[in-house]
Amino acid sequence: MKKTGIINRDVSALVAQMGHFDVLIISDAGFPIPRGVACVDLSLAAGRPTVDEVVAIVAQELEVERFHFADEAAEGFADRAAEIGALLPNAAARSTPHSEVKRLATEARGIIRTGDFRSYANVVLISGVVY
Repeated sequence: MKKTGIINRDVSALVAQMGHFDVLIISDAGFPIPRGVACVDLSLAAGRPTVDEVVAIVAQELEVERFHFADEAAEGFADRAAEIGALLPNAAARSTPHSEVKRLATEARGIIRTGDFRSYANVVLISGVVY
């Protein structure tokens, strides 16, 4: 039994498959999953786990070069860049129209769906390299 790091086998495998510039999306509960894109569904209950909780854990194992969040998020939580930036201090932030977030999903190596009910809570992670 794995005792440290990400213990969910599907999330751990997805993170291990990431290469430079690969896309991983941590999504809210209602995000549309494109056909053919791997989805690990972690939704447990309304609001649990949150996107931010999952980003915090994934960030312990994945080198993230940049992250995107929806422009529309500013309506619900104005400090979205700062909130996610605190979890990914070495990553550049990019505000992107939600339509572009959905387009990026079609290129994703995978999507981790959470139980987050906050509109536009989704975070697109672009993998970096550790050297």
